[in-house]
Amino acid sequence: MSFGVKNKPPTYQKRLTKTLRKYLENFMMIFLDDFTMYNDMESHLQKLRLCFQKCRGYNISLNLDKCAFMVFLGMNLGFIVSKEGKLPNPKKIQAIVNMPPLMNANKFKYSLGSHSFIHVL
Repeated sequence: MSFGVKNKPPTYQKRLTKTLRKYLENFMMIFLDDFTMYNDMESHLQKLRLCFQKCRGYNISLNLDKCAFMVFLGMNLGFIVSKEGKLPNPKKIQAIVNMPPLMNANKFKYSLGSHSFIHVL
């Protein structure tokens, strides 16, 4: 892929999507140059093998330094993902968590900014 830095991730995503189309929304999701597999432990190794065979067949290489296998909790697109679902990254919401409570309506309106369309009675 010699399309330059700007086009490389979307081109790779297009290639992965075409290659792994039958697995998408079944047990795999792709975003740019990352893909995530989700399934139960019993079938995980079998589905990994299917994915690896497809990648090998289409000459798609994976960077093992960026791979994580058989994890129960991980980061994906800024979220913490587990079998319970996805949660926001605590580092990303720290400013909101540490914000002091708003005591009256005027402070609330001010915190939303001057272009707020919310009317507080």
